[in-house]
Amino acid sequence: MTDSDGANGDDTHATSSRRTVIAAAGGIGASLAAGCLGGDSGGGGDSGGGGDSGDDGEGGMDDGTMEGDGTTEDEGGMDDGTDSTEDGSMKPDSWRSVQLSTVRGDETFTVDGFDKPVVLQSFAVWCPKCERQSKELKNMDDPAVVVGLNTDPNEDEAKVRQHAEDNGFDWRFAVAPTEMTDLLIDEFGPTVTNAPSTPVIVACQDGPATMMAGRGINSISDIQDAMDDC
Repeated sequence: MTDSDGANGDDTHATSSRRTVIAAAGGIGASLAAGCLGGDSGGGGDSGGGGDSGDDGEGGMDDGTMEGDGTTEDEGGMDDGTDSTEDGSMKPDSWRSVQLSTVRGDETFTVDGFDKPVVLQSFAVWCPKCERQSKELKNMDDPAVVVGLNTDPNEDEAKVRQHAEDNGFDWRFAVAPTEMTDLLIDEFGPTVTNAPSTPVIVACQDGPATMMAGRGINSISDIQDAMDDC
């Protein structure tokens, strides 16, 4: 491995961030209703639960296909090299330029700051399937920058750091700011924060980004195939 370093209340709460709503629905709810503890179709080895059928049963969203066309698009505004559209809102793919901080050490980085593809895993510490996906990523070879991005608003840097250290995951780990989570949802849909769907994004340097999710554990060969398009 290279690149080692990572409510319900009254009406006043009605405007709580979409990140919290999505994480609550796609996180704990998914683990209860979708059989997060079950086996996986791509990672092998597990014999618990009823196994994965490929769709995880999560909100009817995981149909074994890529979300949308799997590539990023600049929606609205002019391609003037900025991260905002004409109305001042952020472009969906601006998630690439959001600054992240590793949970280990004091490194700050952005997804678009590397000169090689970035393999970005959206995960939660509580999700066993995410852990199995991370163990698969241990087999990743060059060229790639692997980033574990925690998208659960109930988990902090200390919890993510302990998770990485306990499992021997030596790549970059970071906790997603709300801004980045919202931009990822705008780009790929709510599945990107649905931890049991094991979302993995392959972001090409100066190129498109593809999300793989809802097919069980994403194998290294499938991830490398996506990198071949970079």
